[in-house]
Formats: sequence, C-alpha cells, structure tokens
Amino acid sequence: MKKFLTFINPASGTKTDNNATLSFLQEHLSGISLHPFELNKHVTSSEIKGKINSDSWDGIIIGGGDGTVKVIGENLKGTSLPAVIIPMGSANGLATCLGIFDVNDTITAINQDKTINVDMLEVNGQGCFHLCDFGFNAGLIKRFHNEDERGMVSYFKASFRQFFDVRPYRFELKTKENQWETEAKMLVIANGDKFGTGAIINPLGKLNDGHMEVISLNPESFEDLAALSIHLFRGTLHESYLAEIRTVKDIEIGNPEGAEFHIDGEVMELTRKVKVTCNPRQVGFFTLRK
Repeated sequence: MKKFLTFINPASGTKTDNNATLSFLQEHLSGISLHPFELNKHVTSSEIKGKINSDSWDGIIIGGGDGTVKVIGENLKGTSLPAVIIPMGSANGLATCLGIFDVNDTITAINQDKTINVDMLEVNGQGCFHLCDFGFNAGLIKRFHNEDERGMVSYFKASFRQFFDVRPYRFELKTKENQWETEAKMLVIANGDKFGTGAIINPLGKLNDGHMEVISLNPESFEDLAALSIHLFRGTLHESYLAEIRTVKDIEIGNPEGAEFHIDGEVMELTRKVKVTCNPRQVGFFTLRK
C-alpha cells in the first residue's frame, strides 16, 4: 500500500472540516494510506523537513492555499516526491494553474498519476511556485487578511475597495541584458499563468518553461480596468496596451516608493529590493491540466 504524508493547514481561507476532508480522501483513494500532519503557526521548516525525511513516502498531500504550498514545496526541493494540492485557501492560484479546484479533483489527479515538474522562483532566498507581486494585489491581500470575512466573495469585495486606494509606484528593473524603469499599479513576477479566480495574468508562461514573466499593469480609469478584466479572462493580456510583459530568467527590482509586496500570498515586511531567479523543474506536482 502506498503512503502519502498529508499536511493540512487549519488556518487556510475556507472553513473546511479537516477530519471530514481526510475521511473523504481515504474513502476514495484505493491502495493509499494517509498520514496526517497538522500545521500550525509554531511548526518550523526544519520540523516539516524532518517529517518528510522520516519515512519512505510515495507522495505528499498539501491542504491549504498558496502560502501553505510554498512552505511545504520549499522542503520538497531536491526530493523526488510528487505533491498534490487540496485547494483550501482563499484564492488557490497554483492549484488553479494545475487544474485542481476541489477535493474531488485532488482524488482524480492522484488516481490519474500525471505529474509536472514545476519551476521554483527564488525570491530574496525564499521559494515561490505561483507568483509574487508589488502594488495592487499585494495591498489587496493585506487588506483581505485584516478583515474578518473569508472566501471568494469577500475577496472580490476587498478588491473593489482596494481599487480606490491604489496609486502607481515607480520600479527600477535590471537583468543581465537590460535596465529600465516603469510606473505601475501592479508589478507581477509570474511563474504560473492564472490567478485563483481563473483570470489569466500570464498568457505567455508555463509552470515548467525555465523562465518567468514580469508583467507591468497601470490602469488609470474604470474603463481601463474593464478592458483589462476582459483581456485577463480571455487570455489576451499580451495584446493589451495596458500591459507590458517581459520574459526573463533572473531579475533585480528596486522598489524605492515602498509598494506592498507578497510572495505566494504571504505579504512581506517593507521590501525595497528583490532579486529573483528561476530554478527550473524543482518540485513535482500532480496535475489535471492537459
């Protein structure tokens, strides 16, 4: 019988009965035994690494959002263990990129046994599997985390309020080949192609293509925002005059005006400069994407 180490984050955005989720998984996964490990704010990275190395596991199940996937994924680097996500966060960006939207998809992905080796961005020494960004979205995440409500409806409400507060920020960007400045309300460094909402922020990117896209967005009016939204859901952002997209393998970004910054949904302390490098195909994930 195969053994899957199962990490569950009870603090994730959706209000899920973890025991019921585990029972449902066990009932529908033939020939697999689950070994739960509950995460909390006191669990350290070394404890997670120790648990991963404590036995000959056949796979890892991660119940949580992008932040939880980040924490576990960083500790899977250098192993051959495939991971599968139970999307339990507020947005679940990486799970969406992998075509996994609920626990039934998690079960299907395990049973189909199709995996993809996903690139890991190294952002100031931290791992990032989905995306990180400055400005609007990072501020939105901070606002959302400070509010009492959770779930997608609350996320959209917070997004509407955030639009009125955001302003453009100046950024200084440098690669080995080029150096430039840009002004943007949101500057995204993307490995994945979609937000958890399904909006396609990175139509040129793939999770395993060995590079990342730097996407600058600066809508100035509701008309711009509406046009941008249409491009995001049609997957045509690269055709919009409201977006600038560059493909890079590494980049340094200066943030002199102190825009909010997050990595895989985790808002960071004030970050004036980031250095990002794409490390190809670091961690295997089960996927339902064709």
